[in-house]
Amino acid sequence: MRNAILLAAALTITGCATAPASFPTEVTRYRVDEVGRGTIALVPDQGVDNGPEYQTYALAVGDALSKQGYTLVPDGAKSVYVAKIGFHTETRPVRERSPFSIGLGGGTWSGNRGGGVGLGGGVSFPIGRGRDREDALSMLSVKINQREGDLGVWEGRAQSRAIGVVGNAVADKLAPKLATALFTGFPGESGRTIEVK
Repeated sequence: MRNAILLAAALTITGCATAPASFPTEVTRYRVDEVGRGTIALVPDQGVDNGPEYQTYALAVGDALSKQGYTLVPDGAKSVYVAKIGFHTETRPVRERSPFSIGLGGGTWSGNRGGGVGLGGGVSFPIGRGRDREDALSMLSVKINQREGDLGVWEGRAQSRAIGVVGNAVADKLAPKLATALFTGFPGESGRTIEVK
C-alpha cells in the first residue's frame, strides 16, 4: 500500500469588498385621513438654525413638495399649509480594513491504485494598514401643518448614510436623496417604515 502526501502553498493578493457606495433610505410617515394640497410655506422646525445647511434641505423639500402639487410661497406670506423642516447629522470615524490580503491555501491527497481523497483549506489575513474615513448618518423630518390652528396633517422622517462625506458636503449629497425618498408615494401608509433605494 502506497501513500503519497502532496502539500502546496499559494500566495495570492486579493482586494476585499468595500461597503456599498449607496445606502437605502429608511422612511416613516404619519398622516390624517385626508392630506390636501394648496399653498405651502417652508420654515425651520423648532431649534433648527436658518443657515446654509437648512437652505439646502429646504430647497430639496420644496422641490419634492412642488412635484406633489403644492404651491410654494415665501415664509410670512399667506398660505394654507406650513412645512416645518428639521434635520440632524451624526458623523463617526471608521477604520477600513486593508484592501489587500494574503491567502495561504493548502491541500493533501492520499490514495492507492485508483482511489483517493482530497482535502483542502486556506486562511487569509490583511496586509498593510487600513485607512480612516468618516461616515455620516443624516435624518430629515418634515411636518405639514394647517396654518390656521397649527393642526398637524402629515409628518415624515427619512434617514440614510453616506461614506467619506463630511461638513457641508453631507447636506449637498443627502438632502435631495432624503427628500425624494420621503415624498415617494406621498402621502404613504401611516405608521409604516419602508426602505427606498
